Amino acid sequence: MVERARKLFDELSDRDYFSWNSMISGYVANGLAEKGLEVFKEMMCVGVEMDLVTMVSILPACANSGNVSLSRAIHALAVKSCSDTDTNFSNALLDTYAKSAHLEDAIQVFEKMEERDVVSWTSMIAGYAREGLPDKAGGLFHEMIKRGFTPDAFTVTTVLHVCACNGSLDKGREVHDYVRKNDMQSNIYVCNALMDMYAKCGSMEEANSVFLGMHVKDIISWNTMIGGYSKNNLPNEAFSLFGAMLQELEPDSTTMACILPACASLAALDKGREIHGHIVRNGFFSDVRVANALVDMYAKCGALVLARMLFDKIRKKDLFSWTVMIAGYGMHGFGSEAIAAFHEMRQAGVEPDELSFISVLYACSHAGLLDEGWKFFNLMQKECNIEPKLEHYACIVDLLSRKGKLQMAYQFIKLMPIKPDAKVWGSLLSGCRIHHDVKLAEKVAERVFELEPENTGYYVLLANVYAEAEKWEKVKKMREEIGRRHLKKNPGCSWIEARGKVHIFFAGDESQAEARKIESLLRKFREQMMEEGHCPKTRHTLINADDLQKEIALCGHSEKLAIAFGILTFPPGKTIRVTKNLRVCGDCHEMAKFMSKTTGREIVLRDSNRFHHFKDGTCRCRGFW
Repeated sequence: MVERARKLFDELSDRDYFSWNSMISGYVANGLAEKGLEVFKEMMCVGVEMDLVTMVSILPACANSGNVSLSRAIHALAVKSCSDTDTNFSNALLDTYAKSAHLEDAIQVFEKMEERDVVSWTSMIAGYAREGLPDKAGGLFHEMIKRGFTPDAFTVTTVLHVCACNGSLDKGREVHDYVRKNDMQSNIYVCNALMDMYAKCGSMEEANSVFLGMHVKDIISWNTMIGGYSKNNLPNEAFSLFGAMLQELEPDSTTMACILPACASLAALDKGREIHGHIVRNGFFSDVRVANALVDMYAKCGALVLARMLFDKIRKKDLFSWTVMIAGYGMHGFGSEAIAAFHEMRQAGVEPDELSFISVLYACSHAGLLDEGWKFFNLMQKECNIEPKLEHYACIVDLLSRKGKLQMAYQFIKLMPIKPDAKVWGSLLSGCRIHHDVKLAEKVAERVFELEPENTGYYVLLANVYAEAEKWEKVKKMREEIGRRHLKKNPGCSWIEARGKVHIFFAGDESQAEARKIESLLRKFREQMMEEGHCPKTRHTLINADDLQKEIALCGHSEKLAIAFGILTFPPGKTIRVTKNLRVCGDCHEMAKFMSKTTGREIVLRDSNRFHHFKDGTCRCRGFW
């Protein structure tokens, strides 16, 4: 339509203000800011002076193209001609300054306005939101209501976006109350924004309540909920809703990017492959978000070779593409490959950000590459001018701790320019467990308990340090402390995808139909191990009992059950892929190595920390986990 309008415009022998202004606003309304600016310049060249309508029409083009100098020139001309008092002009100018990151100029325009309308308030709220000032945006929303203005759907969605990005659940609920009181629940844009806010604030129950109450849903509604479930680690709910969506409407590329993280979370490789097929058939791989999500899914499902193959097929790799690939190498313990990908990224002209450095530092840590880790930590600050955050410091502490440099890690924490959080101290506590330093572990645990007194994991970690040192009285005290604080220990569980479904195993689980076969197979492996001189690592239990009881307890660890189930279920030679919600213990690690050698299978185990690739009796982690 806009091209037809341009053709008619070019054929006009006598162009008046209406013609010029219509052509400019037509281009701008269709997202063709540069074309609008070209017409404006042509208008100036032929000697037609701009009027108020021209100014209002061209300012959005300035905002979209970032042409601040022209905005200022128009502003000066408007002041000279006294047009700056017009509300429509002020709104356009305010919006232009706000979108161009010139917030102070926007504030000045807003404060000088004699008459404000809903558009004025909404533009100012959006300006604060863009500059990362949620409190200012929220405060202005409430002031707007106090002054008798009724926020429209656009105002409400803007404020909800602020709440979503800032994680302000209580503020978001207040806006939801306003929506209810003003009968805006039928507005699909408002409902979608509400679901997005609740999802990003981690309240999927409230998001689902909004979703179920919608009479009309569009693809954004479905994608918001599926993506919300995936991001909030509720993969089963994401799959369930995805299945329901397929009955209602055709998914788009965004749907694919939303559901793939659910496959990654469950390590559901077969389901991921099924979705990959849908992506290929519908030509969605050209969307870099989908391509990135696919690479991430395959990496997190243990299929790193496939992840790299797909990565190489992405024509226009963005920073996130590289970061995902580097992180994938890191979680599999391929430190050298992660470093090579990082250098390859820079050679391609893509500069790293904070997340890229976290990924490469993590990779160095899990491969024991101490010198390389230090180099990247220094490169980040000196060459890339990125100030380290807590996550970067935690990576360095983890790297030092894994290498046994516990005192160096302790001193590093004490010299940090920012206050260390529980994750930083927790990395050192994990190192104390690996290297059996009880004294330092106790000192570090005091700091961790102060920072996160309700985190059961740290109490269990210290209890493990004591158990491995056979300090059973102290183990008992830690258990009593957990009970006194009414803390719940996260039960260890592992899962494996087989026969088109995900099978979940808990420690000591006998509910599976194959429970007796699994127990018999594990007993057989244990006997073979002992015949070959392998002793069970009984120090990996938290019970003070004789070695036989400890061996029985170890045999029931969930990852062993899942691996044994895979051996019994899968055809010979097929790779077994198991995921565990906690860190794999040393005894299970040894037994997985033995099972891989005895059965001639590759076993891929993903724990809460990293991937373990067992093949021919060895693990790719080389003891760094």
